[in-house]
Amino acid sequence: MDNFKGRVALDVEWNAKDGNLDRDLSAYRAWHEAGVISAAVLITQDRLALKELANRIWASYQETLPIGQRNPRLPVDLSTSTTTNLEKAALRVRRGVMGTCPLLVVAATQATWNGQPYSA
Repeated sequence: MDNFKGRVALDVEWNAKDGNLDRDLSAYRAWHEAGVISAAVLITQDRLALKELANRIWASYQETLPIGQRNPRLPVDLSTSTTTNLEKAALRVRRGVMGTCPLLVVAATQATWNGQPYSA
């Protein structure tokens, strides 16, 4: 776990392997059943939505460059589907991996972007 505040565990799972979700949700369950925590919070990403947003921002930025300097490929690889994300967390929550431990999942989405254009 990344942090504890009172009886709440908080974990940020952004680009970890998705197996970390099983480990973390099982830990929430065990700690809740043992009376160590009352709830947990998981912060992650909506991978597909953020990939779409990155593509859109990058394409918009490319239009500001001279044609000879343009590169349609993102400068980072966002194609992997083996990292932690909202969809994978939701699947595990529906499976009940964390038992009766109350869990709040917070995900960065396109709505979390401030709308400012990218500039190098």
